[in-house]
Amino acid sequence: MKILAINPPVEDFTAYNLWAMPLGLFRVMEHHQKAGDTVEYLDLLDGEYCGYAGAQPPQYRSWGRHSYWKKEIPKPDELRFVPRKYNRFGATDERVLELVSSLERPDLIFISTGMTYWYRPVLKLIEILKKVFPAVPVKAGGISATLLPDLFIMDGVEVIKGKYDINKDVTGTDSSFINALKFFPVNLVEGCPNRCAYCSSSVFNPQIRIMDIKKQAQSLEKWHSVTGCNDAAFYDDALFLDSGRYLKEFLSFLEPGKYRFHTPNGVHLKELDEELCRVLREHDFPQLRFGFETAFTRYDSKTDIDQLKEKVEMLKRAGFTSEQTGVYLLCGLPGQTVEEVDKTIEIVAEIGARPYLSEFSPVPGTALYELHRTESLLDFHSEPLYQNNTVSAWRSPVFNSAAMSGLKLKLAGMYSKMPRVS
Repeated sequence: MKILAINPPVEDFTAYNLWAMPLGLFRVMEHHQKAGDTVEYLDLLDGEYCGYAGAQPPQYRSWGRHSYWKKEIPKPDELRFVPRKYNRFGATDERVLELVSSLERPDLIFISTGMTYWYRPVLKLIEILKKVFPAVPVKAGGISATLLPDLFIMDGVEVIKGKYDINKDVTGTDSSFINALKFFPVNLVEGCPNRCAYCSSSVFNPQIRIMDIKKQAQSLEKWHSVTGCNDAAFYDDALFLDSGRYLKEFLSFLEPGKYRFHTPNGVHLKELDEELCRVLREHDFPQLRFGFETAFTRYDSKTDIDQLKEKVEMLKRAGFTSEQTGVYLLCGLPGQTVEEVDKTIEIVAEIGARPYLSEFSPVPGTALYELHRTESLLDFHSEPLYQNNTVSAWRSPVFNSAAMSGLKLKLAGMYSKMPRVS
């Protein structure tokens, strides 16, 4: 068969590539390649062909991070109250039509979907595909399709619920399309033992599954030999599972210092021990990102203030600096106060880590989604655009724009006194 796989464009206030790529779609592509099918990949968000007159080109930073092609567009009527510019990231609908029309007719089309509040460009893409390739089956999978399937169920479109039926040995890291990336995606552990009230990890992976560790190390080495690049990012929700047992196994196959490793998803502090800290330091983890969420109103059982202090001291003994120890803090949770977020920022800084503020976004299927509905000033259930974390200050009855500005100014003042993170 001829398979067409598409990563759609995005419309949002902001979007940035912090080692993001559609790993699930790459697994589907690898599966069909191994089955002997012809696979064509169209990256309408981050492909080199996304550029057009009047668009701002990507700016590249260190470690494989970069912005997307973007152009300011009118805000949807539902978001006109937000005093920020709204952008199209990736190809325009006109460019999408041009690119799709230039392709041979496929037998089957797969579309990846990202955040729930990015659904509108996906619907427009489906409309274009049905016009150019009438009667060609379309399968939609990924975050939005899993969490809000009713948005995409229509004539000729099938929503992939749960896992696509692929070979067990497929990892999504052994496809020729990986060679176009400036970083390598690694996923050692699927699923997470925690069941945090704000996280949908268990929706996507109800059970813990250990991937083929050695094979992923071999795929990384193969990718490096072809591209010459040496940045790799982990896509795990529980990378440090069992005190980093599977991570340590993966790293044992690799030469220390040969690669730079990144943890954008955030890792679990409670799994850290002296041996794991030593291994992380021996290999090149330029900045670790830990999930702490909050010191007070808690909806998880991952760690507490005393454990945070203990683990940060452990990292420092291994040679990690405060700037290399990032801690994610959630802001805007139901029942949370501005004062406790302010205090948590101070606690994290005093302990010797770098706090990062993450504005709460309600995720369908989670306990806090329903709890937030009872307090929200916006109906984010009927309109997924309101699930955007940028809109948090207009949903929350407590964390308004003035409160958020105060917290962000506090952080900016702290950052100005810290060494710059690359």
